[in-house]
Amino acid sequence: MGDLKILKERKECMIFQASENDSRNGWIGGNAPAYFDELEAIVNKETELHFYLSIVNPFDKNEMISIFAPKNFEERISKNKYPNCSLVTIKHPRTEESKFDTFTNPDLVKHFISEANIVSDKNALKESFLIKFLGTPKHIQEEDYYYKELHDDGFGFIFQVDEEGYPDTLIKPRKSYPFAFGAIYLYAQILEDSIENPIKSYWQYS
Repeated sequence: MGDLKILKERKECMIFQASENDSRNGWIGGNAPAYFDELEAIVNKETELHFYLSIVNPFDKNEMISIFAPKNFEERISKNKYPNCSLVTIKHPRTEESKFDTFTNPDLVKHFISEANIVSDKNALKESFLIKFLGTPKHIQEEDYYYKELHDDGFGFIFQVDEEGYPDTLIKPRKSYPFAFGAIYLYAQILEDSIENPIKSYWQYS
C-alpha cells in the first residue's frame, strides 16, 4: 500500500512516463491483461472496444485499473462526457499481459509505464507526462460541465492519461492519436485508505 496521505492532501502527485523498460507498473498499447481473456462478451457487451492502458494501483499492488475505448472514433468523440462517457474503466486483480490480441489496438506500439516520480501538484501542471496520478487534473478545456456532476455524485479525481506525453514511438506511422491529442480523466469514490468502484471518466481533446 502506498503513502495514503497523498490521497487526502493532494499537495503532491505521482507522474509516470512511457518507457521501453518494464517497471512492473503496467503498460499502454499491446494486449489487454490476461484477466480479460474469458470476458470478451462482457467487455464488448454494448460496443466493440480496443484496449488502451492498464496501470497498477499505486496504493494496492495486487490491483490494476484498465481502460478500454470504442474502436469507432465517432462513438468515442460523441460520448466523451460523464455520465454517458463511452470509455470503459475497470478495476481488477493484477495479471500479466494476455497472449491473445482480442482487444489490441493495431495503431499503438506497446510501451511500459515508468516508475513514479513524486512531485508537487503545482509543478506537475507545468510538466509533460503520460499519467498524472492524484493532485488536481490538468485540463485542456476548463469548462466545469465535464466534472461538475461527478463532484455532485461524490466522485474525486484519481488520474489522467495525457497524449501530450506520448513518445514518438508509441503511435505507428501515419496513424492518428486515439483521443485527438487529448487526455482522459478518471474519477472514483476515494475513501480514507482506498480507491473504490465505480470508476467514471470523461475525455477532452485539443
